[in-house]
Amino acid sequence: IWLQDNYITGEIPQNVGAMKNLDYLWISGHRGLVGTLPPSLFELINLEFLYVNGNSLIGSVSENIGQLTKLMDFRINDNSFNGTIPDAIQFCQELEILDFSHNDLSGTLPSGLFKLSTLQYFYLRANSFTGSISEDIGQLTKLIHLLVDENKFNGTIPNSIGLCQDLEKLH
Repeated sequence: IWLQDNYITGEIPQNVGAMKNLDYLWISGHRGLVGTLPPSLFELINLEFLYVNGNSLIGSVSENIGQLTKLMDFRINDNSFNGTIPDAIQFCQELEILDFSHNDLSGTLPSGLFKLSTLQYFYLRANSFTGSISEDIGQLTKLIHLLVDENKFNGTIPNSIGLCQDLEKLH
């Protein structure tokens, strides 16, 4: 389903999970789209691309994200999501693009994030993440972009960042 940049309002239907064969869901650019990510969304086990960016969505990312093991591209940027990144994200082993930028997310980065060995584009900018960036960042050797600016991180830049030899952008 591709519903980008229209004037859709309301909420994502609660029964969206009934479309069991869905592999591509792009519902972005609708400031009138409100509410949370329905629980049934995480039953779409064939989903490879999930774009819900540029809306007015709220709530947190469910631990059930780990059920989407085929997910390659996950973008929730430019919404009002809050809470933390669930450690279950580590089960999305096909992820190449993860964009959580421009939300109200907080807390420390879960260790499971650093197990996403296929991750190439990792965007967390403009949230309220805290703590330090783990030395485990060096496990993400395929990273091309790492944008973590405009957060509340502290500590030093991990030496292991040097293991990310494909890195082109670091903010």
